[in-house]
Amino acid sequence: MSNYWRKQFEKTFVPPEEQLRLDEILQEAHDAYMGWMAASLTMFPGNSDQGQSDAGEVDETKLNTLNQFYLGEQRIRTIANDCYDYAVNGRFRLARNGKEETQMNDAWGCLTILVLSARPGIEMFAPRIQGCEMALPKGLEHILFHALVRARLDLDTHPKIDEDVLPQVLRQDTTGYLTLKEIALLGQMSERAVRNAAQPTAADRLQTRKEQSQTVVDSEEALRWLKGRRGFIATRAD
Repeated sequence: MSNYWRKQFEKTFVPPEEQLRLDEILQEAHDAYMGWMAASLTMFPGNSDQGQSDAGEVDETKLNTLNQFYLGEQRIRTIANDCYDYAVNGRFRLARNGKEETQMNDAWGCLTILVLSARPGIEMFAPRIQGCEMALPKGLEHILFHALVRARLDLDTHPKIDEDVLPQVLRQDTTGYLTLKEIALLGQMSERAVRNAAQPTAADRLQTRKEQSQTVVDSEEALRWLKGRRGFIATRAD
């Protein structure tokens, strides 16, 4: 996993013990998409009236026109659902042919671009739609990082998953281990609870080792231990 993703999400935005609901993710996918478009109208208002009023309210006529041009809301909701299904529920649908592989790569890339661009646009311009401020996409950031960590574990341990079957966004170099925070994220539990499980007196001790100055867990051991946690479902690929 690249240092870029770790810097963007793990250290800044993601509390590993937070458990997100699918309905929250789908609502946030809608809000992030609309907020991203509203910020775009503010950045590039065109040659006529501004896309946003002094009070931050977005011109809904222009917003609807842009939405009709992109037709992206349902697509974003669909891939957000797929991302949640993989990250939390461990369900991964393998592409059956080249066309499905291309569609998968495009959809995950679209979600990633939205996640990366929605926060700075919303933070900078604070767009309002029908009187409501668009919230930052914290849940989408969380669930995408969750999916990236699961992919890292699956690349090390799952017999059906390698870089050829994963969407490009989830492909990454692996090291054969996970950090304690990554394990906490997959188990939807606190990092402190994972550290306690690594103590010699723990009933189902999590075996750790040192990688330079960092405490890590080999991927096979991480999977073994996570299978005993209520917040984790092992990946099924079909």
